[in-house]
Parts: sequence; structure tokens; C-alpha cells
Amino acid sequence: METRESRKWKDDGVGDGSPTLHAVFIPHPVPGHVTPALQLAKKLAKLGFRITFVNAVHGERMAKSRSKAMEPHDGIEFVSVPDGLPEDFPRFRQFRDYFDALLAMGPALEELLENLLPITCVIRDVRFSAAHGVAKKLGIPVVGFATPSAISLQCVFNSGTLISAGILPLPPPPPDRIPSLHPKFLILGPSRSEEETKARQLAPLTSHIHGASPTLRVEDIPTFMLSPDLDHWYWHLLREIQNPLLPDCDCMLFNTFQGLEGDVLDAMMGHLNSKVFGVGPLILNATLVDGVEEVAMDGARSAMVREEDAVVMSWLDARSPSSVLYVSFGTIASISVEQMKEFALGLEMSGYAFLWVIREGAIHNLCEADKEFETLFAEFVTRTKDRALLMPWVPQMAVLSHPSVGAFLTHCGWNSTIECICSGVPMLGWPRFADQTTNCHYITQVWKIGLQLQGDDSLEDAAGGVTVLRDEVNRKVRKMMAKEGMDLEVDQMRANSRNLQMAAKKAVVEGASSQVALAKFVELVESWKIKQ
Repeated sequence: METRESRKWKDDGVGDGSPTLHAVFIPHPVPGHVTPALQLAKKLAKLGFRITFVNAVHGERMAKSRSKAMEPHDGIEFVSVPDGLPEDFPRFRQFRDYFDALLAMGPALEELLENLLPITCVIRDVRFSAAHGVAKKLGIPVVGFATPSAISLQCVFNSGTLISAGILPLPPPPPDRIPSLHPKFLILGPSRSEEETKARQLAPLTSHIHGASPTLRVEDIPTFMLSPDLDHWYWHLLREIQNPLLPDCDCMLFNTFQGLEGDVLDAMMGHLNSKVFGVGPLILNATLVDGVEEVAMDGARSAMVREEDAVVMSWLDARSPSSVLYVSFGTIASISVEQMKEFALGLEMSGYAFLWVIREGAIHNLCEADKEFETLFAEFVTRTKDRALLMPWVPQMAVLSHPSVGAFLTHCGWNSTIECICSGVPMLGWPRFADQTTNCHYITQVWKIGLQLQGDDSLEDAAGGVTVLRDEVNRKVRKMMAKEGMDLEVDQMRANSRNLQMAAKKAVVEGASSQVALAKFVELVESWKIKQ
């Protein structure tokens, strides 16, 4: 089957079996960053690029496992470079040490790039700043690839502006209280003072964050920015990776599209980088079928080869349309015993069928820590066995596009958000940290395609966040899953979700915003090749 892109670039003399454009991908070795990097690499490989996909040794197996689930493509080679940490180091639980190790990878990356020459461009994750100076030193153009939402990166880029305006940092807590931002997990808890509450509710921020929604409040910006201590290690990291390196990129790519974040992308071209391309949603592919252009979500129609996948899809096939709540909180977000209890009991109280992804080992670890929870959860599983399916992993794109799925209870990570938008499914948000809070604000207040679970400020969990109680889970799930015509607000969210889904699909077809942006990017890279 021939794609529109492969036909076009073959006609132009590119992709004829002897690619001349060599792009080296250096993703941030975290699951949510590697996945869209692979999606972009696939698209460029179809256009005739030779792709070298670099991963830290720790992330190499992760990248290969994800690539196997995608269509095989010639022109993509995986190589590895050590991140300097032991294999058993808890990278996602000790962020500071992990990020420090990544920042120190310059010499290893320089040696690798020298061995890969000639290179037309380095496409590096915006969080992986160690690759920037190395590529510039070798005279290689640098493409900044942003895997979070455009608005969240725009917030972070303007952190200095917010500090200069006196909006940040948040007021420090009273002497007898710890900060509201958890020092390790960087999850924002309840305000510690009336002064902090007032500061967190401040809006609008449009004069300081160009392109932002006028409803965006301080507490909606990425949690990493909300430490009251400007000497906090993450503030140092922000200064290291965001500015002035982002404006110094030769161009920037975003996994978003004009119909979703056009105001932000346009604002960035004036204040961040003059060459900004919204090339998403990367999960969508436009394909020519018998001369007709069709758009499909990558992975939604793939043949299921894993036994577990077949179990999931068969279970969904047996359910009525829009009757299942899909529940997944990503690959990193931590959940306390207390919060797991509330989610489990709230889902049970709702009476609706649900497919819940619980990472392998998570329940075991929680049961080891709390024997009472072990008994409670076992009884919960027994009581809900006729309408619930619990899995350690599912093919998310296939699940979201299944007609039996009516809503998605999500942590609001950008990959999950964009995949859900492409599926036309409304969301129930439970954001934890980083850009998830910003994404959730846009989901609920700007795009109006979902609701947010509200925690009880009097109950903090082990990670510093507020606990969402079972009654709130029950109430919001019942609202989101109500049948058409029973809740006008939710009916409008469903309509908005379908409209955004259509906009996402239209963005990637020939002549539309994302396809044109990708074509302009390729032309830019070709101009670099000529100059080399």
C-alpha cells in the first residue's frame, strides 16, 4: 500500500532507494517521549530519510519494543549510548539524579555523532539539551522536537518572564509547613496559605505567556514551575534546557496541529523560534487506498498478535457501544494505596463497565505495603468481575478507537490526550504532575471535551497530591457515561470531541496544515543538505 507522501517524494527523486537526508533522532529516554519520536521517525523514513534512532542503553529495549508494535520500515536504525547509570537505577523515581546524568551525556553523544557523520540534522527532544551543543559544535543543524503540548512548552519557555513580573515563584509556606509542591514527585498539593491560594488563582497570563488561553491560571501551568524555591534543582534544569537553547534551534517541531493549538504555535514564531512547525497528530497517517485518501490512527487497525491484546479486544467486542470507561494513568504516575482504594470503590459504585490498565507490579507492590488493601482489592475484583477487565497493558490506540469505549479516565499526558482527541472520545482528567495539569485545563476549559476529578484538600496522598474520594469518582463517572440526551453538558463535550477528531484528521491530509508543515520542514532540511 502506497502512502501519499511516498508517492510524492518518489516523484521528486527522494526515496528512490538511496536516501540523501540523514536525520539522527535523540529522544528523551522516557516512554512518553520515545513514542512520538518513533512516530515522527516513521513518517520521515517514508519520505526517504535515513534515520538513526539513538537511545540511552536503558531506553533501547523500550524503543525496540514499541517499534515492533508499529509497521516495519526500512531506513530506521537503532543505536545506543550509555546514560552513565547502573541498569537497576530507579530512573523514574529519582528524577534529579537521572536528569543530571542525561545533562552529562555530551561527550558520549559527541563521540557517537562523529561516528555517524555525515548527518543532515539532529532531531533532539527539547528536554535532551546535552545533544544541542554537541551538534552545533560539529556544524550540524539542530531540530528541537517537543513531545509535550505546545502550550505547556510555551509556559516553561516564559518562566523567566513570569519571575520578572513577580508572578513566580509561589509564596513560601509558613515556617511550620512543607511546600505545596512535593520535593521528589513534583506533584502540587493544596495551598499552604491564603497568600498562596490567591497567587495560584491569578489569571489571565496572556500578557506574559503569548498565545495562552485567558482562562489559564498560575496553578494550571506545569507543576515543575511552581516551586517556591528558585534554587530548587528543577529551576536549574529549566534554565539549562529551555533558554537560550530553544531559540537557538534551527527549527522546532510539535506533535500538535493548527486546529488545536494554532494560537500558541503562531505566538511561538514571534517569541520563541521563527521556524515552528505543527506536524501532528503524529499518530494519524493519511494513506491512498484505490486512489482515495484515508486517515487512520496508527495501531488502531493493526492485526493483534499478542494473546493479551486478543483478550482485550474480544472483551470490548462483547460490550454495547459507548458503554465502557477506559482507565489508564500512563507509565510513570504513582498511585497511593489510599487513592487506589478510592478509585476502585468509586468505579464499583458507578455501576458501569470499565477496562482498567494497572501497570505490572503496581498492585503487588501496594499489597506488599498494605495487607488490608490486598484483601479489599481482591474482594473488589470478585465483585466486579462481570463488568470489569484489569490488564497490565493494552493497545491503547485500538482501545480508544473501539466503539464500545465511551470515555477515558486519564492522567492527561500529552500522548494520551492527543490519541483520545484523534479517537473522538471525551475525557475525565486526573492530572498529577508536569504538563498534565496544563493539558487538563485545556481539555476542560478551552476545548471543553472533558471534566476533571476534584480532590479533597484535607486529604493528601503519599506523593503530595490531594486524594480524590470514591463519591467524586462515582459522580463524575456516572455523568461522563450518561446516555445521549441525559446530560446536555456531556452531550456537548461529545460533540466537541467529534469535531476535534474531524479537525485532527483534516490536518494531516494533502494540502492541510500539518501536511504542509511537514513538507516545509523537509524542504528546509534539503536546503541544509545543499549547504553542506
